[in-house]
Amino acid sequence: MATDIECLKWNTTSFKPSNVLNRTEYTLALKPSHWLNLKTKGHSIKLSYLGLTQRLASLDNLNNLYVYDWSKADLKTIKTKYEHNSRLTSLTSNSLGNKIVTCSDNGKIQIWNHKFSSWKILAEFRGHYQCVRNVQYSVDNNYLISCSNDKTFKIWDCQSNKFLASNMFHRNWVNIAKFFKEDKLVVSCSRDSYVQVFDCCSGKCVAKFNLSPDFAESLSLKEEFSIAVGTNQGSVQIFDLRALKVLQKYNEHTSQVNCVQFQHKTPCLVSVSKDKKLNVYDTNEGRFLYSIDHFNEIRSMNISLDDKLLATTSFHFENEITLWATETL
Repeated sequence: MATDIECLKWNTTSFKPSNVLNRTEYTLALKPSHWLNLKTKGHSIKLSYLGLTQRLASLDNLNNLYVYDWSKADLKTIKTKYEHNSRLTSLTSNSLGNKIVTCSDNGKIQIWNHKFSSWKILAEFRGHYQCVRNVQYSVDNNYLISCSNDKTFKIWDCQSNKFLASNMFHRNWVNIAKFFKEDKLVVSCSRDSYVQVFDCCSGKCVAKFNLSPDFAESLSLKEEFSIAVGTNQGSVQIFDLRALKVLQKYNEHTSQVNCVQFQHKTPCLVSVSKDKKLNVYDTNEGRFLYSIDHFNEIRSMNISLDDKLLATTSFHFENEITLWATETL
């Protein structure tokens, strides 16, 4: 973790204007085309592309873990089941794509290694005493951050498998917590209506945003200063840490926003909602671009690191994971 306190010094970041987005290689400003449907046994509740590999991990409500691999001609599916009484609630991958972390409603966190057709739990962290809602890797893959219904987020050292730090700033469930600005900051959102920014050096809260009477269900971070949240009442808001205020607010959704995610290479933000819509926004110009309709609620979404693939979940008739391609594969 950082040993200095440079995390409040900000740099400017420039993006390409929207009028040249159509000529860039990676962008969802061009509507992605439907590529593939993956049938699942249970409802998929979380998706995660595995680094830059041609693989996608998913978790369903029956505790099944899948890895879909399309690096070769035939789609290969690797499956395992979490054989415990507790229910898995979320998963994520490290940036290398060789480890998956899951969390459960009994407060446990597991690091999995998957290779070919075998799965193995490498480590297990115990420290939360209520349901763990989400877990994320740091940029360097050396640390994990988990958030829970016990009103805290906790930081773990993946090298020593030890607990490092915790916060007690929120007054309700912490929905998501993520490392930010080269792991010097942590940004978290809670059902207490606050989005808070914490300094990893001092452990102090350095900024907070109040969404009351609404609260953030999802969170995404971009570059040095942009924090995007999707809220329970359906809005998508982008905060600027330099100005300490909301710079953009979109009310295109009519129901709870389940997931928001910035693209990795262009100034676009994607949101999915209970209203069955996937929306795309140009955050450079502050405008809504377009919407893609689904048959049912979109529970989760993930964008590959190269921005070429988008994955969404749908519960229509047969449970499905839908893959969208921004260009012909």
